[in-house]
Amino acid sequence: MTSETWIYLIIAVISWGLGSIFDKITLKYLDATSSFYGRIFVMLIFFVILLSTRFSKTFFAIKNSPKSLIYISLSVLVTMLGVFAYLKAMSYDEASRIVPLSSTYPLITFIVAVFFLGESFTISKFLGTILVIIGIYFISK
Repeated sequence: MTSETWIYLIIAVISWGLGSIFDKITLKYLDATSSFYGRIFVMLIFFVILLSTRFSKTFFAIKNSPKSLIYISLSVLVTMLGVFAYLKAMSYDEASRIVPLSSTYPLITFIVAVFFLGESFTISKFLGTILVIIGIYFISK
């Protein structure tokens, strides 16, 4: 991986880690459903601001690739479902248990990427995925 890849990966990991803490704090003040819709409301505000800076580029990119809108929509729908389920789980248990367990999604990604996207299956990818999941299991205990 390039250094640029690592930088963005580290930013993503730190952001998601802190986001989970803020999610748990939010659940002290709101129920999971209100937190979910509150998140959507705040995201809409940010998205309007961000989209206004790139609207024409984004519109023409999607217009030139109509299938991308289908996959963007599917991505948003399953991600929203995941966020809702994650917030409900967080409202019932400790963040230090829920976050590691919800982080087992790489197994789903690995399986789908190999069987449906035609990505390569290697023993090292498989074992790495399994070891991460085993580690997450033990951290969540």
